[in-house]
Amino acid sequence: MTTETKLLEMLGHGAPMLEVLNELCNFIDTKSPGAISAVFLLDSDGVRLRPVAGPKAPNSWKEEIDNQEGPYAGFGSAGGEQGRALTVGDINSDPLFAVHRESALREGLQVACFLPILSIEKQILGALALAYPQRERWPKPDAEIIERAIHLAAIAIECYRNEQELREFSRRLSQSQDDERRRIARELHDSTGQKLAVLAMNLTMVEKQATSLGAESSKRLAESASLTREIADEIRTLSYLLHPPMLDECGFEAAIQMYLRGINRQEGLEVEWEMPKRLQRLSEEAELAIFRIVQASLTNIHLHSGSNKAHVKIEHIEDGLAITISDHGRGIPNGVLDRSSVGTGAGVGIVGMKERVKQLGGRLEIESSERGTRVTAVIPGCHFRRAKPTVASETRASSALQGAAGC
Repeated sequence: MTTETKLLEMLGHGAPMLEVLNELCNFIDTKSPGAISAVFLLDSDGVRLRPVAGPKAPNSWKEEIDNQEGPYAGFGSAGGEQGRALTVGDINSDPLFAVHRESALREGLQVACFLPILSIEKQILGALALAYPQRERWPKPDAEIIERAIHLAAIAIECYRNEQELREFSRRLSQSQDDERRRIARELHDSTGQKLAVLAMNLTMVEKQATSLGAESSKRLAESASLTREIADEIRTLSYLLHPPMLDECGFEAAIQMYLRGINRQEGLEVEWEMPKRLQRLSEEAELAIFRIVQASLTNIHLHSGSNKAHVKIEHIEDGLAITISDHGRGIPNGVLDRSSVGTGAGVGIVGMKERVKQLGGRLEIESSERGTRVTAVIPGCHFRRAKPTVASETRASSALQGAAGC
């Protein structure tokens, strides 16, 4: 298998962009003896170039360039200078590359060329830098190899950008759906639910006062009152499933416990749960995501596993919070997990869980066999809410800052 085929397969299997670009740099370094390649990515500001790949490039060199302030003239402009700046051959004399040149010299490197990586629309995605040790006379790089490498780099970067755009779109879509669920749930609870409650009370009052009604009319009145109470209960349950109000008012811990107790009051599934005595609050987005993952997992268990018992465990771990939902059912059918990885087939619920965790920077692991299924979601600790400092702690922090400043 050629390196190009390997890189294309990595892209096809969704390998991370940095992994692909590092492999690409290894390919260039192998084909260009003595070369030290690095890939720079255009920053979100459309002006700065940041080093992102290059296993052999000195980290101190990449860090120095990454920490430089100020734009690189020409890289993000739409004027005529853009093409000239990016394709200039004399790296040693062009002021555009002064930062790269000076920092490379400090590392004993001689920058040979700095070539643009362009999209299909000829927009700047990044740049490829080739450097050689100063003590060596660097050969002219193979133009065909460099051209192919730049083409593969462009594919990797565009795939990454498309994935980021798709993820952001998915995040906004999920947020929009959650907001709409919250609105409908509030409307059902505050408006429809209240009207049904008043109707139920009125029917109860009429039922108590209607002594002159015949047996058939009294029976129908009692049935109407009972039916109204059932509808009110269903509306309350539907409202809670759309968006649990306690999630906003009391947080995830109270909301999930109330939800699990509600499941146990119904027939068909018994849920046991473990969680810390004091569960640290997370961001609103993270708490809602965890609730939906638990909700979707238990729904799948109830509908598909054949198990009448489930277990939910929530625990603090070193790098965040772990949520595990397990059962002893028949397991997920062969192929469902594979199809869910590309968003097709019966794995739509699994896809939704994966997307929610991915948007939070976490990971979702699913283990399934004929002995049962285990779903584990790990949410990074960066989503924990910071406790507000007390007055005493604020005073101590202020004193420490003054001391450090010599005040």
